[in-house]
Amino acid sequence: MKPRSSIQTGPRAGTFDLAIVGGGASGLVAAIAAARRGKRVVVCEKSASPGLKLLSTGGQRCNLSNTLSREEFMERVGRDGRFMGPALEVLGGQKLREFFAELGIATVVHDGFRVWPETRESATVLAGLLGEQERLGVEFALGCRVVSLEHDGEYFAVVHERGDFRAHEVILATGGLALPGSGACGDGYELARRFGHHVTPRYPAGVPLLTAEKWPARCTAHTIGKARLQVALKSHSRIVRTGDLIFTSKGIAGPVVLDISREISPLLERFETVPLWLDLGRGRNQEEWLEIFKTWRQGGTATVQVHLAEHFPHELAEVFCELVGIEEPLAIRHLGGARREELIRILVKTPLTVVATGGYDAAFVTRGGVSLKEVRPETLESKLQPGLYLCGEVFDLDGPCGGFNLQWAFASGYLAGGGRRQGQSRAP
Repeated sequence: MKPRSSIQTGPRAGTFDLAIVGGGASGLVAAIAAARRGKRVVVCEKSASPGLKLLSTGGQRCNLSNTLSREEFMERVGRDGRFMGPALEVLGGQKLREFFAELGIATVVHDGFRVWPETRESATVLAGLLGEQERLGVEFALGCRVVSLEHDGEYFAVVHERGDFRAHEVILATGGLALPGSGACGDGYELARRFGHHVTPRYPAGVPLLTAEKWPARCTAHTIGKARLQVALKSHSRIVRTGDLIFTSKGIAGPVVLDISREISPLLERFETVPLWLDLGRGRNQEEWLEIFKTWRQGGTATVQVHLAEHFPHELAEVFCELVGIEEPLAIRHLGGARREELIRILVKTPLTVVATGGYDAAFVTRGGVSLKEVRPETLESKLQPGLYLCGEVFDLDGPCGGFNLQWAFASGYLAGGGRRQGQSRAP
């Protein structure tokens, strides 16, 4: 997606009302909010084109948000989710859908939960955002990495690789470390530190997990619905997620894995490996499996592997048997009581050992960032430097899969750009 003709491709000179560092989802919406208030705005983006990460979001389909209420949304985010409250109030849920409708982007909900652009294409969303930048006269400095940010008591001096300009206010919308191929490199953390902000440890989140076990590579053709993952560490056993799981050549992926990865990444640093229990049998307990096995035994000569393949992909059925030492086809009637009990335990709690994540190259979001304690949630202005605002992934705030993180990017950008003061007006 190339910028429209009025979007400048080089550094700009002069004094601006607002300089936005970062031209991703949050920065573009911040620019719209500010320009609608009549502000002269410049967006400084290190990449040659704005919105590169937005283009890859949701498999290039762009899961914009979800249908949860504001309270439910914050609760699902968990850690510090209530910090999102003011931003969600100005551009959360239905208000976000109305915002995109104004830009000519219709949205749909197919599963009762996720909100998508009707086209199911991220490029449609980016084109709508850039079209509004052009309409409002937002200026861009593209291919310009900001290397220094200072405040002289009256203006911010924004120094980039090919020059500098001044601004009355600045928004840090630089994103985090996830998907460095889209331009993410963590610049915003260092710029925030210049004004005394603390940055918490950062980890890849929304990322596939790599396992010590090699057997997942045998099951890569299959997706397991309603899989339940639980951290098998006594002190962290409350970490549980349920959803679709995909086996990969090196471990596991899929929505449930991306969700739980935000909890596992910090644990890997602490424990080096993280054991998991997998329940891939759609929640059947041991007693229910025992009754199923009794029914099978009455049926005659079929093997254990054949019966398990009635409920699981045949490769996975073979893995279960091997985990309890059944290497060759075994007739169900020859399965002893002790071995049966052991197999049932494996079905309910399949052990898997996470040894690493796929890293930032495969991550969709960063966990950790600028401390929330030093920013006013009502405006997203820094408590340490008046006129400095922050939004999006640069914060120590992330959510699960399902539109949470992109919704936060849009809403926080709108609030930082002054959306609370202007409502939903399309002026000028």
